[in-house]
Amino acid sequence: MDINIQYKPSYAIADIFMNTDEKILAESGAMMSFSPGISIETHRAQKGKGVLRSLKTSFLGGESFWMNTFTATSGEGTVTLAPTLPGDIALVDCDGTIFVQSSSFLAGSTELEMDTAFQGMKGFFSGESLFFLKVSGHGPLLLSSYGGIEEIQIKDSLVVDTGHIVAFDEGLNYSIKKFGGWKSFFLSGEGLVCEFNGNGRVWIQSRNVASLTTWLTAKLPPKKQ
Repeated sequence: MDINIQYKPSYAIADIFMNTDEKILAESGAMMSFSPGISIETHRAQKGKGVLRSLKTSFLGGESFWMNTFTATSGEGTVTLAPTLPGDIALVDCDGTIFVQSSSFLAGSTELEMDTAFQGMKGFFSGESLFFLKVSGHGPLLLSSYGGIEEIQIKDSLVVDTGHIVAFDEGLNYSIKKFGGWKSFFLSGEGLVCEFNGNGRVWIQSRNVASLTTWLTAKLPPKKQ
């Protein structure tokens, strides 16, 4: 399997070249095109086996998590994937466990296993999606973002706005806290932040979907009484 990412970082797409019997698992709606010799199987994540055997979709905050498995059935074939939001794609060689923001999972090897890590009331309190997929195993993993993706190697600590988190390594410790004092929390526009500690990688996105939503809402005309 060979994966080529084009048009980084604003409108990235991923071309996936596969040989006979090779497979790639992708989120529903990510398919842009595929060549002859490619078969597609659509299935609900909660009913899957193998990669999807323990995915608890009822905790994904409204994410449908229908998945498509693309298989090269006769000779070589190509699948092109595109994220929903305008942004970047990062190809990660997963070798262990990575926590991925649920909306940032684009595709991955069928050899990877996924489960959910639910952040409870922290997610509801922040108003932002703090639902993460726990992706474990060995194989290629495609992360998508709103805006560009930056990989940061943490050797001590780093504070990140929760709306900018794409993924992070399992070995990192993290805690969710409000930004500054209560005045800063309500007036700065920052909301909650995540403090990472330890040694590992964090992937962040250069734009924040929640901030975009807030900006768009302010531009809408007021509702008629």
